[in-house]
Amino acid sequence: MSARGLRAFTQFSPQVSHTHGVTYESAIEAQLSRPAVDVLVVDDDVKLASVIVRFLERVGYRCTTARTGDEALWAVNRSTPDAIVMDVMIPHPSGIEVCRHMRAEGYLGPIVVISARSTPGDRAAALRAGASSFLAKPFPLAELASSLASMIAQPD
Repeated sequence: MSARGLRAFTQFSPQVSHTHGVTYESAIEAQLSRPAVDVLVVDDDVKLASVIVRFLERVGYRCTTARTGDEALWAVNRSTPDAIVMDVMIPHPSGIEVCRHMRAEGYLGPIVVISARSTPGDRAAALRAGASSFLAKPFPLAELASSLASMIAQPD
């Protein structure tokens, strides 16, 4: 599918025009030029997780999903993903607790935390727990893809 064809697919966010300089085409083309990367998407909102997974898969990522903190920890232990996209408010343990645990266990890949709660305190808590990036919902999917691509291209 072409970058132009994905534009209509990705417009779930009411803030699509506010991409902070990221275009859908640049996010898509950046990932399509790389080998497939495994991403774990953790969100208890099945519809949102499905939209994120479909978009990431269409731009070249391989995705698996988890709905709870326990499922996320199990998925990481079973098959370490290259990157993680995780909601803060998931069933036990929370996304912040999962992030903190994964970093303590030595997970080095990027962790993008997504949340409807976006106060400076929420962002700070996620970053202190080891998140690589924080995106407030709703967010443009191109911004998520661009964030993942840049962190994978330049590991810590």
